[in-house]
Amino acid sequence: MIVLKIADMTKLTTVEYAKADVAIGADIYNQQMIAFQTVEQACRALAGFVRIMNDYGVEAYRAVAASSVQEAANAEYVKEQIRLKTGLNLEWLANAEERYLHNQAVAYKTKEFSKLIKEGTMLIDIGSGSIQLTVYNNGQFIFSRNIKLGPLRIREMLGDLENETGDVVDIMEDYIMSKITGYRQFAPEDVRYKHFVLVGTDLLAFKRAFMKTSSDTIDRERFDELYRHILDLPVQVLAKKYRVPYDSATQLLPSAMILKKMLEMTDAKSILLSEADLADGILIHDELDSQRRPIEHSFAEDIIVSARNIAERYKCDPQHIEVVEKFSLHLFDRLKALHGLGKRERLLLQLAAILQDSGSYIDMNAHYIHSYYIIQSSEIIGISENERDIVANIARYHSTGTPSSDSVSFSRLPSGSKLVTAKLAAILRLADALDDSHQQKVKKITVSLKHDQVIITAQSDDDLSLERLTFEEKAAYFEEVFGLKPILRG
Repeated sequence: MIVLKIADMTKLTTVEYAKADVAIGADIYNQQMIAFQTVEQACRALAGFVRIMNDYGVEAYRAVAASSVQEAANAEYVKEQIRLKTGLNLEWLANAEERYLHNQAVAYKTKEFSKLIKEGTMLIDIGSGSIQLTVYNNGQFIFSRNIKLGPLRIREMLGDLENETGDVVDIMEDYIMSKITGYRQFAPEDVRYKHFVLVGTDLLAFKRAFMKTSSDTIDRERFDELYRHILDLPVQVLAKKYRVPYDSATQLLPSAMILKKMLEMTDAKSILLSEADLADGILIHDELDSQRRPIEHSFAEDIIVSARNIAERYKCDPQHIEVVEKFSLHLFDRLKALHGLGKRERLLLQLAAILQDSGSYIDMNAHYIHSYYIIQSSEIIGISENERDIVANIARYHSTGTPSSDSVSFSRLPSGSKLVTAKLAAILRLADALDDSHQQKVKKITVSLKHDQVIITAQSDDDLSLERLTFEEKAAYFEEVFGLKPILRG
């Protein structure tokens, strides 16, 4: 489905909504490519959206594709055809970005969201081809995991079995359980779930089947009762009974079955249906990020917690992380006139400081190399693929080695990102050197710029011989990047 939302940003109200049913997902799951006819259909729909935008005098737009679209082998060709035929510059969203935007939309559009997440709450985002499970507890983000499991993917994979066996429901249950059982391995163990917030699935079909009142909440017992009711109804009957398109009806049972299995796994007691969607997240993201719109929950903190969870999984030294994180951010803030970077780059530095030693879990001697691969293979909610590449490269070069065009990892970065990476890696090297012994000898630092030197004064009651030696070695790269020599005093 392709959706257009036009909003009045002064009031953050939707003034126009349009959608077009285009079977992009079915093409991807059936043949790993988006068919030519489907691309033509998508371009016609988008061209119509452009005309609507022009009629409204839209001043700014953002056109994005969900992360699942990139699974198509011809995704880049499709992106270029859309640009040529409609003039729209399409952005790819990483899954971590997509879910972050969705979570922001849910938070903004759900009454008392901050109160809700003080108790164990799972956001279950059911897309056509995957589900995202995001857990909040005690008012804080805890965990997020993507599973390649969605109603359209299930339907396409198991569709042929409907004519061959009468046990398709049992097979569907087995298939779903085979995909979500691994969730237990990573799920937080100390959360007692009370609420589910359901987003992303075909809510029109879901609401008409499950919601018998004006409320958007249904309790567990009522859900189980209605689930049993729809279990044996043929798709044609579901479509007619609940007045929904046939395609929506075919996805109702697998969506409900996914939800049922997750309810059984978590023992949550109620389900809230949220109509917040990705388009809502895009519209409100900048408003929330700049704090122009009030919301109690800090989504920037969610990004940091996501990184901390990875660091904990790979047994990183929490005391070392804490001090390196503190010193690197202090250096960043004090040297702002030198590096000229902003708050987003500050966040990337913080993530790299948290994750720099994750590779020690695999090999302590070349931990920085393995840190790179761990970060590249991890999902840090709220950052783009390019930002993840930057964080991974900062971690790769925080210890030794020099980023260069000969480096495969570094050469993959866009030119602008290479300079950002070099600056942040140089800063992180100094911060890491200040705790080379992992004994937190340095309690506090002051930073000043004097002529062609950066003077760092360390306050400590211990012998800093090791830190001084390591600092001297790592200062060389900082001087290469910034043209100023760091000096450690104290």
